[in-house]
Amino acid sequence: MGSAMAADAPMDAAQLLQRQQAGQAPVLLDVRHTDEYADGHIAGALNIPVEQLASRAGVLGVPRDSEIVVYCVSGKRAAKAQQTLTDLGYSHVRVLDGSLNGWRQRHLPLAH
Repeated sequence: MGSAMAADAPMDAAQLLQRQQAGQAPVLLDVRHTDEYADGHIAGALNIPVEQLASRAGVLGVPRDSEIVVYCVSGKRAAKAQQTLTDLGYSHVRVLDGSLNGWRQRHLPLAH
């Protein structure tokens, strides 16, 4: 039954920024490689490369019903990460709409 549930809708970058500024940000997960993360990431994002996610999901340290937003560069790895987390029992996983490319196109801030 769990796999038949529709995935949570993508989160808009502006909505994420508003929630961060209001102190209500979801768990933010950057699933790019560590060198990509070091090059610039969204503030507050945890970095677990998608290839390591299945074995390292426990380091998220959040209940499985917590809201988690995942992103990569274009959204392909984020979609894979969303499926991995869902398969692991996380019930509220969303992809950042447009992923990092969309964030950059809006000239939103990056941390280094």
